[in-house]
Amino acid sequence: MFLTPRGPESPSPLNGERVGVRGENGRQSLNLAQVTPPGFVARWAVVAAAILLQVSSPGRAADLPVAIDSRHQLFLDDYLIASQNGVKRTVEQVRKFPGNPVLWPTENWEPPKAIVYGTILRDEGKFKMWYLSGAGIGYAESDDGIRWHKPRLSLTLINGEQSNILFTRKSETKGPEAFPYFHELFGVHRDDRDPDPARRYKMGFLDIDWNYNGPDGLPWRKNQRRGLGVAGSPDGLHWKLLDNWATSAIVDGGTHWMFDPTRQKYVLYGRTLKAAPEVVTAWQTNDWFKQWFSGRAVARVESSDFLRWDFTKPDTAPVVMQADLQDKPGTEIYSMRVFLYEGLYVGLLQVFHATPAECTLDVQLVVSRDGLHFTRVGDRSPFLSVGPIGSWDRFNLSLANNDPIAVGDELRFYYSGRLYRHAPYAGQDKGEEKSGIGFASIQRDRFVALEASFDGGEIVTKPVILLGHTLRLNAKSDFGQIVVEVLDADEKLLARSKPLVQDGLDIPVQWVDRFEFPKSPVKLRIKLRNARLFALWCSRVSLSP
Repeated sequence: MFLTPRGPESPSPLNGERVGVRGENGRQSLNLAQVTPPGFVARWAVVAAAILLQVSSPGRAADLPVAIDSRHQLFLDDYLIASQNGVKRTVEQVRKFPGNPVLWPTENWEPPKAIVYGTILRDEGKFKMWYLSGAGIGYAESDDGIRWHKPRLSLTLINGEQSNILFTRKSETKGPEAFPYFHELFGVHRDDRDPDPARRYKMGFLDIDWNYNGPDGLPWRKNQRRGLGVAGSPDGLHWKLLDNWATSAIVDGGTHWMFDPTRQKYVLYGRTLKAAPEVVTAWQTNDWFKQWFSGRAVARVESSDFLRWDFTKPDTAPVVMQADLQDKPGTEIYSMRVFLYEGLYVGLLQVFHATPAECTLDVQLVVSRDGLHFTRVGDRSPFLSVGPIGSWDRFNLSLANNDPIAVGDELRFYYSGRLYRHAPYAGQDKGEEKSGIGFASIQRDRFVALEASFDGGEIVTKPVILLGHTLRLNAKSDFGQIVVEVLDADEKLLARSKPLVQDGLDIPVQWVDRFEFPKSPVKLRIKLRNARLFALWCSRVSLSP
């Protein structure tokens, strides 16, 4: 199952609910008067009125109630929270698969480094992987995403032997299959929107012209042109060049993209070099600053077709994420992989600790409500951390250019681990030039927790409209408890739940006394004792087809 991108009106990809019955001509139809619980239509009328008010008076949007429906409300930011006491937000670190790495250089034609500057897709009944293998693009397949097979193909012969390499940086191929400036893979995606079957799969990669003297040269590197190259393929194996320089606003590796259904655009988050002035002022007194600090940051461009982008010149794309004064001196933002999850733009932020004494890369979380303005999550602790001594992912983590893949109740994140540090490390513990690919997982919704210990804590939500018939939580309270209270506008108690004492991804809230959701906005007061809360939502009415 894919983690389907989800816009404002899209159903949840994971909660398994379906609403709708078959009407005339087999189309979906729904009679709300027949199937909705009492007051449901009236509550939706309140929401509709609020939306109209928002359109006519956007400045009052913050005062509008939040609709709690089947979309899971996560707590990566304070969007739903009016106040909290005795509660802290904690990043839930992913659990690394104990059998990592799942792909490692093993064949005699492979160099010692396999890096998921690339993509893992669940496609046509199997997992498919495109990755950087030395100076070329490797391809692998798997039935379960754990045991991988590297097919021997005739596309690239190495010492006369078939390999799983699709093409290499040093390829002597001429004509439309040639890639004269190819340097590094960004990723591959399947594009069923394109009517041309020869472009069903699209590849993005870093092109570099090392001897360039034209108007699109880099301001930071003389005689170089860098940008996004694009290729198309009918099967993901045989590729033809579509454009060498689709945009030069992206200037280096670590570039990722998503398709945003709310905008109907491809959105690319790529590398630029632009440090905040206050960061330069604060850090420039360090000995390493002038020689080593590059100010890596993330810029954003968008396109309707993956070929024509809104910004094309170097140093023109707007910066959407860069290091700030809350980061350790020397921090640079190496890359950002963004995906839609329950209406949120969740970002996996590859953070480079760039001082010569450290030079490691881990992954943190960021979040946005519009895909443009991102905030860092929690205390900026790693979501995915480098491994300890003895591990395969010791110093340097790279992210796959795809959404997390839902496997059962877990979200799977593929990444590369390297046994060597990034430059400009100046110490003795440099490691070895080896790397492979593995994955880590979280249970669905469990990116962050609002948690309180035995001394207890509580959160009070902003005004909400409860749309559905059952309030549900994703929470861990099996050795503590959670109690939910419903308050009116004057914070008068309307209902109290029975204590929730369990660990579950979908826990229905049961009330002490019979209670029907009111038509008017309410607040939720959630009390936690030795418990963790990950998400809440309202379940809808389920109908058979």
